[in-house]
Amino acid sequence: MKRVLGIIAVVILLAGAGTVGFRWYTQAQASDVAQPLEASGTIEAETIHITAETSGRIVEILADEGQPVSEGQVLLRLDDSLLQTQRAQAEAAVAAAQADLAQVEAKARPEEVAVAKAAVAQAVAQRDGAKVAWENAKKTRDNPQQLNAEINAAKNQVALAKLEVEMAQARLADALLLRDQYKSTSYNWRVLNFMATAAEEAVAEAQAAQDGAQQHLDNLIAMRDNPLAADAAVTAAEGKYRVAEAAVNVAQAALDALLEGAMPEEIAMAQARVRQAQASLHTLDVQLEQLTIKSPINGLVTSKVVHVGEIATPGATLMTVADLDQVTLTIYVPENQINMVALGQAVGVEVDSFPNEVFQGEVTYIAHRAEFTPKNVQTKEERVNMVFAVKVRIPNPDHRLKPGMPADAIIGGD
Repeated sequence: MKRVLGIIAVVILLAGAGTVGFRWYTQAQASDVAQPLEASGTIEAETIHITAETSGRIVEILADEGQPVSEGQVLLRLDDSLLQTQRAQAEAAVAAAQADLAQVEAKARPEEVAVAKAAVAQAVAQRDGAKVAWENAKKTRDNPQQLNAEINAAKNQVALAKLEVEMAQARLADALLLRDQYKSTSYNWRVLNFMATAAEEAVAEAQAAQDGAQQHLDNLIAMRDNPLAADAAVTAAEGKYRVAEAAVNVAQAALDALLEGAMPEEIAMAQARVRQAQASLHTLDVQLEQLTIKSPINGLVTSKVVHVGEIATPGATLMTVADLDQVTLTIYVPENQINMVALGQAVGVEVDSFPNEVFQGEVTYIAHRAEFTPKNVQTKEERVNMVFAVKVRIPNPDHRLKPGMPADAIIGGD
């Protein structure tokens, strides 16, 4: 009987030992399975401060807090009335400079050449008349006996010159009357205007001849009445001739320059004036562009600190826009678990706003030093622990994740 009881006791001990071993083995197996790291935080987004590059009064605000905006969308406008006025003036200056350049580069028009040739002809006629008067003054001074005969001849010359003036004036009146029957834009008007210009020059030449004849007559009468004035008359006549000769040279030089065209220096100066006017216009366009303030990114307006009518100053924040294309979740991992985290590691992120949905992210930053748990962690016990800050970047192309959303991160595990 004792032998049987002993065998039963041994069997019970062996059975108990097997049960304990099985439990230890099972726990060991369970402890070998990697448990996921879970941590919580708040969704964050990179914020861009919207500022003005120039000062101005705010006349329009086109976005409000909480409103999604796209890249290039206008957020605010500043008053541009003064710059628009200045731009109109600058645009007119460009047009004027370009017109001047075109005129300088263009060849002389036929009517301009005709006027210049007429000026040369008039100067030649005045010079020739002055030379005749000078020669006559010398002859009269050297032969006083012919004075009366020359006075009579001079009177006849004055009468003929006067008649020539009247005839030239009549031809001019006819030319003007005929020209004015056509519109200034017609071909006939241009032809008749050319003829009228020639008639005007003919009147001027005839008048100059009459003036010369009258002056010659006056000189003869003066010499008859005062013989001592003969030498003075000769000197005066010579002076007039020299002046008339110089006028011919000036008129001929003007005609030659017109036929040759503008000098390279003149063209270069005209081109420089065009570039200067265009640069001024471009500067105003840049300044006007700065008065329209646009969003540099696709995002969400998180704050608006100005109102219509206020003055925007350069560098001062007018709005803030959060970049929602990708957001960040910052979590804090205890020292004894930081070895479970690696850069580039995949992270599942869950938010209360989208239950049963996991957003995919990756670890982009691990702090190099441990720190005390931040004060915004809920429990006092957790705040005295040493932790490492870890940042998780989450692509957010649909902008469903918003700054301030609480989120849970799951790292590792099967």
